[in-house]
Parts: sequence; structure tokens; C-alpha cells
Amino acid sequence: MTAKRRKKIDRSKDSEYHKWLTMPIVQSLIYGRIIFMILLLILQLLLFVGFFLWLGSSIEYFLAVSLCASLVFFVFLINRESKNEYKLAWLLPIFIFPLSGICFYILVHYQTLTSKMQKQISRADKNAAQKIINSTYKEEKLPYPEIRDIITYLKNSAFFLPYAHSDVAYYQSGEDAFPEMIRAMKAAKKFIFMEYFAIFPGVMWGTILDTLVEKRKEGVEVRIMYDGFGCAPLSPRSYRRYLHSLDLQAAIFTPVIPIFNAYLNNRDHRKICIVDGKTAFTGGINLSDQYINKNINKTHKYGYWKDTVIRVTGPAVRSFTGMFLELWDIVTETKEDINTYVDVRHKKYDVPGIVIPYSDNAYNNQDIAENVYYYIITQAKKYVHITTPYVIIDNQMMNALIFAARRGVDVTLLVPHTIDHFITFCTGRVFINTLVENGVRVYEFTPGFIHAKMFISDDTTAVVGSVNLDYRSLFDQFEDAAFIYKHPVVAEIEADFQKTKAQSTEITKQTYKNTPVHRRIIGRIFRVFAPLL
Repeated sequence: MTAKRRKKIDRSKDSEYHKWLTMPIVQSLIYGRIIFMILLLILQLLLFVGFFLWLGSSIEYFLAVSLCASLVFFVFLINRESKNEYKLAWLLPIFIFPLSGICFYILVHYQTLTSKMQKQISRADKNAAQKIINSTYKEEKLPYPEIRDIITYLKNSAFFLPYAHSDVAYYQSGEDAFPEMIRAMKAAKKFIFMEYFAIFPGVMWGTILDTLVEKRKEGVEVRIMYDGFGCAPLSPRSYRRYLHSLDLQAAIFTPVIPIFNAYLNNRDHRKICIVDGKTAFTGGINLSDQYINKNINKTHKYGYWKDTVIRVTGPAVRSFTGMFLELWDIVTETKEDINTYVDVRHKKYDVPGIVIPYSDNAYNNQDIAENVYYYIITQAKKYVHITTPYVIIDNQMMNALIFAARRGVDVTLLVPHTIDHFITFCTGRVFINTLVENGVRVYEFTPGFIHAKMFISDDTTAVVGSVNLDYRSLFDQFEDAAFIYKHPVVAEIEADFQKTKAQSTEITKQTYKNTPVHRRIIGRIFRVFAPLL
């Protein structure tokens, strides 16, 4: 197939996709689980009305059974080990629709496929960790005893190892990172692995695809893994066949099917690009024009899209390679020896600091992403600076942020001014109002949409990756990030934070009071269902 023909197939409907996808109501329907639940509740209501009419005089027996079932389930739910916010979110629909609500809860939490995925993840974690440890990795005595606790935690969680002599470059925008990604791909000699939540035709993906095809002709192995939900407009299965026709390996993480399964809720939200096992890129950008601010008027209406990326080189790339291959093997149901890809001779950089790449998912029962953020907040002495597109958090995270602010730590968040998901935005503003009322400072990025996911603290610590400050990222999705300590790049990340803050407007108590009443009402109502958003 010629390059000209390929462009026609890949890019002709780019503007149509983006115009459709950026409509707030469409995004809420696609990405909002709460919409799905509302539709189910409406359907149940209609079924119940018909059922009650059919029962006639026997309705009292049905109500008695429903009451008994609800009481038993309430006792079970209260004693179950899970966050109270999740319990509250389930109690209301079960109280209104007892039997069907209980059945739906069982469907979500107790499925064979969910259990199978959990076992596969556990097995793959151990396999990848063992392969990395048995490769050229040698644990060193790191001169940072003050963070021995977080090093131990990440190592014990899933063998996320600390690496010295690894370099990190920071890019303050997608358009800055994109040329470096292309440059790294063009220099590839052995393999290129790409794992992204969303891929959309356009300048960015078209350039990458052309590069991948050329490198494949040179004998470089290429693997592309994308999320079936994030790439739904591409028609993931047919697009995978198209990539195969270009001699590129491709895999879809849990394709969307018209049958409800709980595991469909656990998306692959990671953003990783690995070249030859020596260079890795991660951060907030997906593979779409809006992330590099191309064709802004045609592709999205959010104004300037602020995102960030880091490039990791050196021994730490080994863990990113392990992350990718672990999930690839699960998705493709293959078992391969990953030593070929992780046992790479790395250049050791003469730079201070350590880098710990790590990941998290809904099946490990460890909440690694939240615990790392929580650790940074509780250890901070001077400041914690955060960029996140969403603020929908549990009580533990809320209390940690407020307590840090009350003990004199400068806790500052940068969030978007523009709306992408309407219900999520309204709900997030309720959480933000609570933070502001308790001494946390929050700023809106007025030039457009801030999509970066970063924590910076005390001029020593930074985290950059794919993890938003919301329930989805912290508990439900596959995510990745890098914990960076006392590396010179931390100063660059903090400088960019201050630059971005200067372009933002502070949210005050009065700001929330000036919010349209309907948004405040929607936010208050849906806060009850925050864990399900």
C-alpha cells in the first residue's frame, strides 16, 4: 500500500472525529461511567413498574424479600474491605433498587474474567520483576537514606527498582517533546514499543506512523498497543488489521464489546514510548494533534493544550520495558523471554539523583499511585505543587492535602479553566471548593486546558506520568509514572510550574459562589457518585 493511499485512509476524517469527540455531551457519554449507571437505573425503573403491575396483590411479599436482601447486603458491604466512598456510592442505588442493585454489584465485583485478569497480572508482575533482577541490574548503595522508606515500598510492591546514573530530560509541552520522540525513533536499531490510551489520525500520528513504517523496512521490530476504549472512534479491530498490513505488530487492550463486563472499566491509560530499551518517553500526551497544539481550531476548542513529557535514558529504562512487555504478553496471550529486551547494556550517566519508574492497576489491590502521591504530601516540608486536569479524590487524599496546608506547607494545584467532561468538571469544582476553604491554593490555567500530571516537592522530588488526581487513575486504570529524587531536572519541572502558574488565575471562595447554580447543584449531586465517575 502506498504512502499516499495510507494518508488517505488514516487522516481523511480527522476533523470529523475531533469535532464529534470534543462535544461535552459525547465525551460524557463515552467516558462517564455514571451516565451508564443512570441509563441502567432508568431501565430498571421501567422494568419495576411493569413488574409491580404484574405482581398485583403479591407485591407485599416481594417488598419483604427485597428489604431482607438489602439489610443482609448492607451488613456485608459495611464489613467489606474497601473505601467508604465506594460503599456510599453503591448504597444509594441498592437502596432504591434492592435486588437488581445487588445483582449489578455482584456482576461488577465477582466475574470470572476479572478474577482471571487479576491472576494474570500477579503472575506477570513476578515474571517481569524476576527477569529484570536477573538481567544486568545490580542494586547499589544509594546515598539517600531519607527516602529509604519509599524505595522499600516500591520495591516490595512489584519490584519497582531505584536506578542511579539515569538521565531525565523534561519537555514543558507536547510540541517540544514530539520532535525528540521522532528523532529517537529514527535512530532505533532494534525495537520500538509504543503504549498509549488514545491514537487519532492527524499530523502527529501520521508522522509517527510514517516513521514506524520506514523503521520496519529497515528491520526494526515495532509493537503498538492502544486502548480499545480510548481509540474507539478508530474502530480498533479494523485499525489493528490495517497496522498488521503495514507489517507492524499491534494489540488492543480490552476491545469494547456490547456486553457489559466489569473489566471493561479498567482501561490502559498509560503513555509509554520505548526505543531499543535505552530511551523511554512518558507523561501526559496521547498521540493526537491537540497534544502538540496542531490545527487547534480544527481539532479541539480548548485553547492551548498544556501537557508535559519526560525522556528517561540509562538503566531506568529497563523497568519501562518490563512494564510494556508484561501487559503485552497478557493482551496477546503470549509467553516470551523478555531478557532479549531488558538485558541491554546501558550508558551510565554521571548525574546525581535516582529514578524509580513504576506502574499501577486495578488488580493489584495496593493503590500504588495514590500511595506515592500521599507519601510526597505527607513528607513535604516547604511545598507541594501539583498539576492535574481532574480533582476527584477520596477522603484520605483530601485530608492529606488539607493537613499539609494547615501545617504551613505551600500546597498549590493547577487545574484547567476550560471544560472537557461536564459532569466531571462540575463535581471536581466541589472538591476544589473544599480544598480552597481549608487553605489549599488552586489556580485555573486560563490559556486553555492543562492535561499534565505532576507532583513537585521541596526542590528535591518530582513525579511525572499518566496519573490524574481522580478515582479512575488512582484506583481503576493501568497507569505509569516516574518518581525522581534529587535529579537536576526537578528544578526545571518546578520552574515550568511557576511559569504556568503565572498564566493562571487563583480560585477563591467567591469564585465558587459565582459559579452558575446549575453547575453547583450537579456537582453536589454527583459527588455522591464520585468513585463511579
